[in-house]
Amino acid sequence: MPLEQRQAASKPLSLSAAELFSPLGFEVQGDASLALSGFSSLARAGQQDFSFLGNARYRQELDLSRAGLVILPKALPNKPPTLKAWVVCEDPYLLFAKAAGLFVQKRQSLVPQTFVHPTAVVSPSARLGEGCQVHAQAVIEQDAELGSLSVVAAGAFIGQGVRIGAATHIGPRGVIQAGAQLGARCLVHAGAVIGADGFGFARDHDKVWVKIPQVGSVVLGDDVEVGANTTIDRGTFSDTRLGNGVKLDNLIQVAHNVEIGDHTAIAGCVGIAGSAKIGRFCQIAGAAGVLGHLSIADFTVVGPMTLIQSSITEAGTYVGVFPAMEHRRWAKAAARIRRGVSVKSAEDTSQA
Repeated sequence: MPLEQRQAASKPLSLSAAELFSPLGFEVQGDASLALSGFSSLARAGQQDFSFLGNARYRQELDLSRAGLVILPKALPNKPPTLKAWVVCEDPYLLFAKAAGLFVQKRQSLVPQTFVHPTAVVSPSARLGEGCQVHAQAVIEQDAELGSLSVVAAGAFIGQGVRIGAATHIGPRGVIQAGAQLGARCLVHAGAVIGADGFGFARDHDKVWVKIPQVGSVVLGDDVEVGANTTIDRGTFSDTRLGNGVKLDNLIQVAHNVEIGDHTAIAGCVGIAGSAKIGRFCQIAGAAGVLGHLSIADFTVVGPMTLIQSSITEAGTYVGVFPAMEHRRWAKAAARIRRGVSVKSAEDTSQA
C-alpha cells in the first residue's frame, strides 16, 4: 500500500458529538463539540469514546465509567455529575447500534483511493469502484463489479460476473461464486460461501445419482449480514433470494431456491431446505430446521431446535423443543403425546 494510503487508513477518525448524533435525529446535551474517536462498553470506554446504558441495573458501571458521552434511557433518575456529554432516548441499545454503525462507515470512507494488494489477482475486465480495497491473495475474476468503498479481505474469491454493491465487505476466505449479486452495505464474514451448487440429484434405474445442473444464482438485498462459514446455495433454475436487512448467524445452511423476506434474522446452525419461503420480519432461533417447499408467514418466531414440517400461515411463536429427561420417561411421554394426551398427564401416570 502506498504511504499516503497507509496514512489515510490508519488516521484515527474524530467526530464531534453533534456531528455523530445530529444525523440520527438526536440532540446532544452537555458538550456537543466533544471529539469522539471510538466507542466501547461502559467499563472500557475512554474519554474520547461513546457508550450506552441499556439497563438501570448497570448504574454502578455508569458512575465509574470514563466515557466521554453516554446514551442514557429516559427513565434514568439522574446522570453522573462528571459526564461530559449525553444523549437521552427511549432505546439506548438501538441508538448505540446506529451511532456505532455510522461511525464505522465514516471511518471506512477515510481511504480515498482504490487499493489492490500486489499479491491479489484481479482480472483486467473486473471493475472496481472508487475507494475499493482488495487485500492479499484475494481473487477477482472477469467481469466482476465492486461498488465504491467495498472491501475484499485476504484470501477471498469473487467469481465471474459477480455484482457487489457499495460499501459491502467480504471477509477473509469468503467465496462469492459466479453470477451472484450482493446489494449495498452487506457484510459477509470469514469462510462464508455464497453461490455453491444446490443439492439436486435424480436417481436412474440403477439407483445411481445423476446431478441436476444448478444454473440459477443468489441475489442478496441491501444491508444483509452473512455469518462465518454460512452457506447460501444457488438456485436450480431460478435464484435463491434474501431480502433487504436479512441477518444470518454463523454455520447456517440456506438451500437452493430458498426465499427469505426483508429483515428476517436467523440464528446459528439453522438448516433451511430447498424452495422454502420464509416471510418478512421473522425470527428463527438456533439449530431450528425448516423443511423444503413450505412457507412461513411474516412476523413468525420459531424457537430453538424446532423443526418446521408444514407451512405456517398465521404469525405467532412456534416451539417444538422437548425438554431433556430420563429415556424411559421420554418414551412414555412421547407415546402419550402421539395419542393426544398432555405431557403432564403422562408424568402423573408414570409417578402413580
